[in-house]
Amino acid sequence: MFSGIPGQAQPKAFFERAFREGTLAHAYLLAGPEGLAKTEFARELGAALVSRCGDCGACPDCERARAGLHPDLHLLEREGDVYRVAQIEPLIADLSLKPFSAAHRVWVIPEVEYLNPESANKLLKSIEEPPPHVIFLLVTDRLDRVLPTIVSRCQVVEFRPLSDGEVVGYLAERYQVDQVAAEALARLSLGSVERAARLAADAAGPRRREEYLRYAAAIVAGSRGSGGPAPDEAFLGVLAREQAEIAAQVEEDLRRRVAELERQFQDKKDLEWHVDQVEARAKRETVRRSRLAAQDALDLLVSWVRDLWVVASGADDVLWNSDHRDALVGAVAATPEHYARLLGLTAKTRKDLYLNVDQKLALQAMFARFEEVSSSA
Repeated sequence: MFSGIPGQAQPKAFFERAFREGTLAHAYLLAGPEGLAKTEFARELGAALVSRCGDCGACPDCERARAGLHPDLHLLEREGDVYRVAQIEPLIADLSLKPFSAAHRVWVIPEVEYLNPESANKLLKSIEEPPPHVIFLLVTDRLDRVLPTIVSRCQVVEFRPLSDGEVVGYLAERYQVDQVAAEALARLSLGSVERAARLAADAAGPRRREEYLRYAAAIVAGSRGSGGPAPDEAFLGVLAREQAEIAAQVEEDLRRRVAELERQFQDKKDLEWHVDQVEARAKRETVRRSRLAAQDALDLLVSWVRDLWVVASGADDVLWNSDHRDALVGAVAATPEHYARLLGLTAKTRKDLYLNVDQKLALQAMFARFEEVSSSA
């Protein structure tokens, strides 16, 4: 169980013990920062709950569950900006049905912070008093944004960022990344397995990182460019190209998926419904991955400012961008307090990006605040 999930020793031990002792609760809320594979964890847990073998990983039950085809394992994904009542009502109507082949019927619901008050209240009664065969596995990146009434009726299981050692081990095993590169990616991932995997799998990642860091260095130094675009414009240009690549990848995946559906469904109404679903999912995926790209770009800039603060403080043995040590030492031109102020300015931008504020405007506003701080220094 959970063989595909790196780290998270405590949640793994918690659920393995509950399985072993037969003490499973009716509703769990898996909570922790973004990028820790919580939804994948919930799906693996759900697969184990509906597999009569107890999760051997090889029998037909396990194969169907892991492929998302088991009739007793359900994944509910939001179809818009929030979960609406129209999505919750069919779930509630199905709760009374007995399991088809398993001991339990399991619902995995990611992003429960996006339940609006009406849909949350609709779901609340079912979480409070579900049929004995039903188990809810709710997932959130933002526990503070989940309605307290939902939280209070679930057993909260906390997920924590991975250690650098756990990330290094994961990258070496899954992506065959060498030790030096894995250590660098681990520092940049900030404990997020999703970010580490994204960086390792991105063939253009090393080149893009160098571009972001070069422009970040110029932005922090107050350079205005020489004959080309200003550093802040160049930084945003790198991000725009990356997001265009993301949109093209998602569009290609969507075309492939629609072609599969056209072969699978002969009934026009069935086909239209499934195509609508995959198109909506593709739109959400484009938005999500574009936001993550903006967050990654911001974090690379933050890593540069953080390293300048470290060098200015006389502790250059703990650099995140250790392969740029000489450039960082040569770039320090202010006090640690100055770089600390710049780091403080990035916090609001990170929050804005998470809340899907216009990414370009959020970053431009941050660059303007950087300039104000630098001019007053």
